[in-house]
Amino acid sequence: MSFPTEPIGSIPRTSRLIATLYAFTAGQLGQAELERAGDDAVRETIAELEATGSPVVTDGEQTKPSFATYPVHGLPNLAPGGVTIPFADGHTRQLPRPTPRPRSGTPSGH
Repeated sequence: MSFPTEPIGSIPRTSRLIATLYAFTAGQLGQAELERAGDDAVRETIAELEATGSPVVTDGEQTKPSFATYPVHGLPNLAPGGVTIPFADGHTRQLPRPTPRPRSGTPSGH
């Protein structure tokens, strides 16, 4: 008996990509190395999905910063220090904290 399935959302990152992300965050690698590692992870994810015969092939969100924050990643009015979400396996994700932006024509602090 077979069960029809398809991937939705994130596919776990490889330990190599995770190590690269940590090294980038620590300032030990540059943007080009991070992008190469992301491209490699996407190629690997696609190849693995194709090998299973999956009718749906996706990048697995390998290059997204976090499943919880990628829609707002890079916005100018975000700061670290938001709510931390704990997961059952012990890892956590911290959401960004929205910060106010001055309105156009309004002096800051008013």
